[in-house]
Amino acid sequence: MGRETLEPHELVEQEDLERPRRRGLSTRVAVTAALLAVLASISALEAEHSAAEAILAKNDAVLWQSRASDEWAYRQAKSIKLHLQELAPGGAPDPEPQRAEIAASESRAQADEEERDRANQEAAEHFARHHRFAVATSLLQIAIVLETVAAVLDRTAVWWGGLAVGAVGAAALANGFLGFL
Repeated sequence: MGRETLEPHELVEQEDLERPRRRGLSTRVAVTAALLAVLASISALEAEHSAAEAILAKNDAVLWQSRASDEWAYRQAKSIKLHLQELAPGGAPDPEPQRAEIAASESRAQADEEERDRANQEAAEHFARHHRFAVATSLLQIAIVLETVAAVLDRTAVWWGGLAVGAVGAAALANGFLGFL
């Protein structure tokens, strides 16, 4: 009579009942954080690539500006030389080829300036794309932090918050590729 028998449900610890719920949250957090990390790495890679392309396009713009400046200086020198020859006693011998060269130099300078403007526009577009990817990367990193906090604190609400920020980050990543905003 002194021996008590325990029913099977009395042998189960309260912690054992919570373990499947925790394991379920841990699994969701791990999968979500892994997915967000992949998206963040893609976003960071694209941001870096866009920044490099912007720098290269800006370098091209500087090169075209330098060429245009050289052409304008050449045109100016030819023009001054022609004017001095015309002012000299006897005038310039057959100034038409020199005038044609001055006009050709002006055309080359204008073409170089157009190329400079095109390269500057391309650089601006690449930089805007870089900015879109940088925003996406930041949002995805914040989402990963929230997922980590959800795992540490064992809070489903924080997991949902990280998931929401991650969804916004994923939309920003899509915007980086598509450029709709």
